[in-house]
Amino acid sequence: MDNKKFVAADLISVVKACAHSRCAGSLLSTSKAIEELRIISGDFITPDEEMAEAISEAAIALGCTVVFDERAGADTLNMAPRHIDNR
Repeated sequence: MDNKKFVAADLISVVKACAHSRCAGSLLSTSKAIEELRIISGDFITPDEEMAEAISEAAIALGCTVVFDERAGADTLNMAPRHIDNR
């Protein structure tokens, strides 16, 4: 795979736009990031797996945890904090 086909600034922009800050760091969903990269780059041909790999390399370099969820409907990942009752 050749990550050089994507502009580094585009990858960094996508990671910063799509990463969710959490108390333990940042979490990046690849499904949302792939959609953003397709829009920014205009690349609607490259397979999701190749885009996810390029995005994940940039995300990891920026200190993000990456969730590989590039399947249909995966962009509905609920990252809202949940309250757990102590019973």
